[in-house]
Amino acid sequence: MNKENTSERGLLNFRLFFGVSALLCLVGVSLELYSAYHHKSVLPPNAGFTRTFGPGLDGLFNHFFYFTTQSNIILGITAFLLALNPVRTSDQFHVWRLVGIIDITITCIVFNFVLKNSPRPDQIASLASTIQHSINPALAIVGWLIYGPKGSVSIKRVAIAAFIPIAYAIFTLVRGAILVWYPYNILDVTNLGYGGVSIYIAAIFILFLIIAGFLAAIERWVGPRISTRME
Repeated sequence: MNKENTSERGLLNFRLFFGVSALLCLVGVSLELYSAYHHKSVLPPNAGFTRTFGPGLDGLFNHFFYFTTQSNIILGITAFLLALNPVRTSDQFHVWRLVGIIDITITCIVFNFVLKNSPRPDQIASLASTIQHSINPALAIVGWLIYGPKGSVSIKRVAIAAFIPIAYAIFTLVRGAILVWYPYNILDVTNLGYGGVSIYIAAIFILFLIIAGFLAAIERWVGPRISTRME
């Protein structure tokens, strides 16, 4: 009976953790979109372009093209799916789970070390930024360390997951060339040129692989010493 109670309590904690994580992703993205709808978009520092969006629907929809927004959405959906069903075995799920974990970690690192001085239009946007760039990445890593799911990192899955940020970079540069607008100053071709932007993209891709290696190391060395919290 005690073992059953422990197992049920562990499962409840698992569902609760990922449910809260999914909710915070929803809150962060919702606050960001609310602010985008009500304000004119802010140019990145030292931007080489003058194009802006909003206030209104164009500003709201434009925010879906931010790496931060996309990584929080992916993380939130995969967390929600884990809260519904902790046992996930498909390659498709684990690829997207890796994308969510790695991309949200990149979001945290790049923002806090490179983009933190980017202006925010109001306090709602500032709160959204804190949730999306600090709280959600922290929960993502803590959730990975405590709950896993373990055994999801493989060379095949990392290789597939790596196509997502590559596709994002290509799409952003093509769209930027058409609209003359870029979401971040590190992708601002009008200011840095394609050579300068390529250096940042290469550095972020290397960071992606480093984080993937870190997650693989956790599974190999730390994972076996951590219980599943559901047994």
